[in-house]
Amino acid sequence: MANIFLGCPTYDGTMTGMTARSMFATATRDHRGYTAVGDYSLVSLNCNRLWCMALNTRQANDLQWFAMLHSDIGPEPYWLDKLIAEAEKHGADMLSAVVPIKSQDGLTSTAILKPGEPFGAFMRLTMSQVRHPAFPDTFDIHMAVDALASLPEELRETDLPREALLVNTGCMVLRLDRPWADERLWFDDLNGIIRVNGELHPVCKSEDWNFSHRVAQEGGKVMATRTIKLTHRGTTDYPSDQIWGLSRAP
Repeated sequence: MANIFLGCPTYDGTMTGMTARSMFATATRDHRGYTAVGDYSLVSLNCNRLWCMALNTRQANDLQWFAMLHSDIGPEPYWLDKLIAEAEKHGADMLSAVVPIKSQDGLTSTAILKPGEPFGAFMRLTMSQVRHPAFPDTFDIHMAVDALASLPEELRETDLPREALLVNTGCMVLRLDRPWADERLWFDDLNGIIRVNGELHPVCKSEDWNFSHRVAQEGGKVMATRTIKLTHRGTTDYPSDQIWGLSRAP
């Protein structure tokens, strides 16, 4: 049995009913969870407060894992047990559930980093790619790149860089017993404007992508998994076990 710090960043202390159930009733039956809810409107600050709480209480509570669940995500019952078992099976230091973003495009918040381009450009994975039978259930950057190159033509992506897999923190676990699990990791987002074909476009590298990139840069094994069934709630529900939208990211 492991001790887990489970944090939920919220805008004002509220969360969906399915998130509340997943936080306080059906998070784990195999481990001991310590829960905390953040209520700051600044997302990165909110996440950093929860991260600092975990680090500051790690020794007193003998914590082995840091987990996060966003206030609009509802995973299947006992999702923490499943995530930790999957992380241990694959030797992952950070394991994130694949989460569809709240749009009809079928894009996910799991992506391949394209280093050297403005703001660390990226290529999002689509639900069509991740849910394809040939795609691995749990994957790191190398497994993802190899799988994408072998998919059917309409889904295929080739010659992708292998520097980092960018994952979300909406439903994830991270080992706290690593030497780099300290102030070397933090959440921050990068925003700006770039000109493309004469038009201005906003660009952003999110706080969870920056965090997971730092884990990789420190030598941690970052992985994502499609094994967790969850719902991302917006104006409608976006489930993680169905396919819709684009075959490949634009």
